[in-house]
Amino acid sequence: MESNEKSQLHQFTRYKYIIENIKDVIWELNTDYVFTFVSPNAKDMTDYEPEELVGRKMPDFLAEESRNYFSDQVLQYKDKRINGDTEEVILHDVQFICKNGLVKWVEVSANLVFEEGRFAGYIGTTRDITEKKEYECQLNKYIQELKIINAKLEKMATTDILTGAYNRRKFEDDLNLIINKKKKQDIQFSLILFDIDHFKIINDLFGHKIGDLVLQRISELVLGNIRTTDRLFRWGGEEFIIILPEANLESAKIVAGKIRNIIQNEDFGINKRITISLGVGEYIANENTDQIISRLDKVLYQAKRQGRNRVVS
Repeated sequence: MESNEKSQLHQFTRYKYIIENIKDVIWELNTDYVFTFVSPNAKDMTDYEPEELVGRKMPDFLAEESRNYFSDQVLQYKDKRINGDTEEVILHDVQFICKNGLVKWVEVSANLVFEEGRFAGYIGTTRDITEKKEYECQLNKYIQELKIINAKLEKMATTDILTGAYNRRKFEDDLNLIINKKKKQDIQFSLILFDIDHFKIINDLFGHKIGDLVLQRISELVLGNIRTTDRLFRWGGEEFIIILPEANLESAKIVAGKIRNIIQNEDFGINKRITISLGVGEYIANENTDQIISRLDKVLYQAKRQGRNRVVS
């Protein structure tokens, strides 16, 4: 045997050994996705003998969703490759149905084969990634659980437990955000500060439990009658603040009047009419948090001095 033939035989033996011993299944498809060659280790991965796969179409062994996805992706890739728009190799995760009915996640890597400049089919590998997918699934589940827990913690950290309104800390954060937004976009926004008239008398006459129910109901009424972009905060005790983005003073006064009217006409089930007093102000450029709150406090105090159950701006 000539040295060249010996070299070719040695090379063939080496490649055959590699194909038979690597975990990845090596295969060839014709232009119709029909297997023309499948490496022997297909048996270990799919429970099919290579001879059972050759002559059959690869998509027939994929789960329906994977079959449609794979066919679409391969067609797009083929067009791009033939047109010279890409040199990348196809790499997709699909579900393969084994002979015993078991469905495995596999990673398919494929490349186009050309013979004398003519598209002749595909050559590629299939790798079992079932364990990897199971780990990813568990990891994603864990991440989703963490997101839910974090959302609950965030809500606890920013929400007043009794009323469901945002708390004072959240107010300061949101107000700073909208002030910074105004500096960049010159938007208008207004605030409403209100408290419950003679709330101490309610607690003294009916008890703190009823007082808490009144606070809760007022919060519900306000939240049900402002925009989704508006935000209600419990400032402390019986005091609340509303931030109204992109609302001028006149718009805010209308909202305040509506809320005042709704609450004075609400039956709280205690045989006593509940009213609120409201101070309204539009934010003035370059004011800080203390300045805007001080201004709102003053107009709220005016509403109290003028007889309560009224809006002052």
